Amino acid sequence: MKLKFSENLSRARREKGLTQSQLASQLSVTPQAVSKWEKGSYPDSELLPEISRILGVSLDVLFGLRDEDPKADLTHALLDGLRQLPDGEKGKLAMELFYAAICAYNPNTSPESAVLPESFKRETFAHLRTDHELAIARLNPDMQYCCFFRIPEDGINSYVRVQERSLELFRLLSEEDAVRIIGYAETLGRNYILTKDCIARELDIPYDRVSDIVDRFDRLGIMWKLTANTGGEPFPIFGYVHNIPLVGILTLGESLVNYIACREPDIDVWERPPFRNNNVSQETQEE
Repeated sequence: MKLKFSENLSRARREKGLTQSQLASQLSVTPQAVSKWEKGSYPDSELLPEISRILGVSLDVLFGLRDEDPKADLTHALLDGLRQLPDGEKGKLAMELFYAAICAYNPNTSPESAVLPESFKRETFAHLRTDHELAIARLNPDMQYCCFFRIPEDGINSYVRVQERSLELFRLLSEEDAVRIIGYAETLGRNYILTKDCIARELDIPYDRVSDIVDRFDRLGIMWKLTANTGGEPFPIFGYVHNIPLVGILTLGESLVNYIACREPDIDVWERPPFRNNNVSQETQEE
């Protein structure tokens, strides 16, 4: 085990471009101490986390418990970084990482220019379109979101199919009262129960109109129907499913209709469209 550690330490130090003296200086130890470690001894345990940080190598890799895997090390670093942040700061870091990930598709982007700006003069989006991915992120701090798609080999249309339930959803979302009901229901807490009378009264929408929309929501799974019995005549009550894709559709729609004009970065390097005509040979599509 000592030999494995010493070899891995020496290799990691050289790959980092550090001499024994330089590593020793950063650790506030003598160069002789680093030399001893690389010949088979161990550093004090309290130095191990700092050695891992300086060399950019996990302790598991240094001790030979697993082979070096940059992707796994990156994943572990992200997990550790997010877990150390308070809940209100996790989303900020997630947006910064997503922005940096889109910037990374441009090989000429420097680490300094991949830092998410804190303010913008215009409504600005990060935009990515390749043969294998689609991504967009709204960057302005008043409303930030990110959306990423991996394109299947058979195209996105192999997943997105024209079916009656999807068409019914879009028909519903074209109705103002339906969107108002969604907006109201989204303001409510978890496990909140609604009645059609309550919705009609709160939003000043005729009861029959509310009843029609809520019944259609129930068929689509946006709401779910229960029956209440408080000692009199049983009556229907409804729970609202706080559905992330539905919120996403409305948010993306707001960006779409206001025209996504300012893109920074704008990485547009695709040759193959995300929807594929699988009745045509690949050679024909690429032509």
